[in-house]
Amino acid sequence: MLDHFIHGKVNRISPEAPVPIVEVHDEIDMLGGCGNVIINLYNLGVSVKVLSVIGDDKNGRTILNKLNDIKIKTGDISRSNHFLTNYKMRIIANNQHVVRADWNSSSLNQETEDFIYNSIDKLINNVDGVIVSDYLKGVCTEKIIKKIITSLNNNNKPIFVDPKGSNWDKYSGATFITPNIEEISSVIGGILQSDDDFLVAGRNILKKYQINNCLITRGANGMTFVNKDVSFHIPAKSKEVYDVSGAGDTVIATLATGIINGRSINEAVELSNLAASIVVSHLGTSAITLDELQIK
Repeated sequence: MLDHFIHGKVNRISPEAPVPIVEVHDEIDMLGGCGNVIINLYNLGVSVKVLSVIGDDKNGRTILNKLNDIKIKTGDISRSNHFLTNYKMRIIANNQHVVRADWNSSSLNQETEDFIYNSIDKLINNVDGVIVSDYLKGVCTEKIIKKIITSLNNNNKPIFVDPKGSNWDKYSGATFITPNIEEISSVIGGILQSDDDFLVAGRNILKKYQINNCLITRGANGMTFVNKDVSFHIPAKSKEVYDVSGAGDTVIATLATGIINGRSINEAVELSNLAASIVVSHLGTSAITLDELQIK
């Protein structure tokens, strides 16, 4: 996705309607969606390969240029005439989020899905693990996700899933899944409040979908981790929260980086929690850096 931020000030209300007039003083494009995961991984020193889809349009070309700027290869990104590049425009005034407008695609044509599907085995041979960033924008179809999980399991490589929606059958067999409160509640079908509620929900997810590890991000209440051997809660570290945009991207990128580099689960989860606490203190979509993790 492409995230476009418009920054300005509000000094008066429009005479045309009861809405603020934003006097614009800055605009910036940033990689969003799985692009934010990529930036997090890049900042953490990870070599990244990208398998995704963009539209053959201006916003898609901007994404390619931004990836090229940081030397990320784009040859496995399909450019489709039948797909609109997902684009989010946010207006920020006086450090307050005023409004967001979205331009979305929601499905792939057969040719593009086949391109993604047929690229999986080639890429998997050259990676240590895969992050599936699902935003329900049409790319993470059940056919594609099942292929990724089966191929990685056959090669004893980890799969990290940031889920979306209520169809989690397609994630069955994943190594890690990182839902937030809303995502896991929609699948469990109930309101989760206490630590025990989240432990039970995590265990249910592992059993129902044959997933090895579940890390639930709980905002101000920290995180809950569950697998067949251990379970624990860790409190949030952030003292000030300005913007949660992209926090889940930072969590899964930091978790995957830790695990693939031989950290224990406890260490990788602690690092993810620390990274999330740092990025939510920034305004706008933000990625963690090694310097910030080391400073903190």
